[in-house]
Amino acid sequence: MDLPAAMELGQVPLLFSRLPMFPFFDLAHYMASIMALKEQRGAVEVSIRSPVACWFSAMLCCFGGSVLSSLMLGEPPVAFLAKTTNILLASSVWYLVFYCPQDKFYQCFAFLPLRLLIAGMKEVTRTWKIVAGVAHADSHFEDAWLVMVAVGWARGNIHNIFF
Repeated sequence: MDLPAAMELGQVPLLFSRLPMFPFFDLAHYMASIMALKEQRGAVEVSIRSPVACWFSAMLCCFGGSVLSSLMLGEPPVAFLAKTTNILLASSVWYLVFYCPQDKFYQCFAFLPLRLLIAGMKEVTRTWKIVAGVAHADSHFEDAWLVMVAVGWARGNIHNIFF
């Protein structure tokens, strides 16, 4: 008995929902976000002139949905800084993408098959972020559907606004 025959198509999303996001899917999200930042005009020059500004921009790309949804719900926008492991992982990716000698790290992950894998994993992460945003809004405003949709949208799509 092969796996596709034993598993119904409706069970695939359930299997994905049980996968842990950290570290692989979060890493893919950070890679895609920071690589997109590096590809912006002038980003490399900013990273040379002001590494702190470049790091701050990278963290906004990685955690912008959390910042915006916190602002929408009246919470501190720096609450994402409490997740030290995620900040360290995103900072490590930022450092390797922008400052790896001879740009080897960026070139490795810019290879199209790896880039497509990262993009697919980032989309899985996006669905988790939307669900987390809706659940977070529901904990503050029960039965406020418009608020839940807005916060879920903000969590899942903030990176698409900027890039």
